[in-house]
Amino acid sequence: MLTDIHAGFIPQRTADPAEAFALVRAHGAAILTGAGASSDDARNVAYRVVGSLDPVVPDPAPIKERSDNRDRRYYDLMPGASESTTAVPFQSGHTDGFAYGDRLPDFIFLLCLRAASAGGESLAVDTYRILEEIANSSDPEDRELYEFLTTEPVEQTEPGFQNALAPVVVPTPSGRRLVRWTLVQRADPALTGAALERQERLVARWRTIAYRASVLAPKFVLQPGEAMCLDNYRMLHGRTGFDDLERTLYRIWAWTREAYLGAPEGMLFSDSRYAVAK
Repeated sequence: MLTDIHAGFIPQRTADPAEAFALVRAHGAAILTGAGASSDDARNVAYRVVGSLDPVVPDPAPIKERSDNRDRRYYDLMPGASESTTAVPFQSGHTDGFAYGDRLPDFIFLLCLRAASAGGESLAVDTYRILEEIANSSDPEDRELYEFLTTEPVEQTEPGFQNALAPVVVPTPSGRRLVRWTLVQRADPALTGAALERQERLVARWRTIAYRASVLAPKFVLQPGEAMCLDNYRMLHGRTGFDDLERTLYRIWAWTREAYLGAPEGMLFSDSRYAVAK
């Protein structure tokens, strides 16, 4: 039975937005250098990289632990893990924008304004690699997990926000696959008895695999002016813990014409606190 899957990598750097887009298409992630430092620069990163897909891009969200718009606290410690020794703990790789339910953004961008003096390294995990290893395993438990991930609906709704009851892996009309891992994933609440216990076991296993892939992933530092560009349907992203509360990023979410079920209605934000429940 698989537990440790090496699916992380350091995205390639480029100053060319077209090359960054090609890298994201091929590998799921890239780092665009020379991306600027202003809010307008942050928003333009999305247009420069995925502009050919007619993106809808809301205002960037400044991410700073000491501000009112701090990063959402979906840090996780697996059972048996030690408490963090840093002021801001390790953040496991995750899918962004899950407050929007099935209408989460299909691309995300993280523009560094100020790196932490120590710690705060980024990580990127390719869920396609994880799924490939699980699918190719001959272990019956891995085969059961793959069937579960690709066929069985689970509850993915962040309480108070937009509903999502769907399999972890969903094919999209554009031909892409939407793969999710978030802390709110849980067994279908309509299930009972042995069926519920089975889904709880499989959800827990998916969580462990995603967490271990994050721990094992190589870490890298985004420098000021560098933007990590991610296929949010494919990649999990996170970072190591840090103490420097001046570390600052812009987060930009983008919905393109390839977005599963399209963009949500109404005003859009790059901060899930403002996703409208519907």
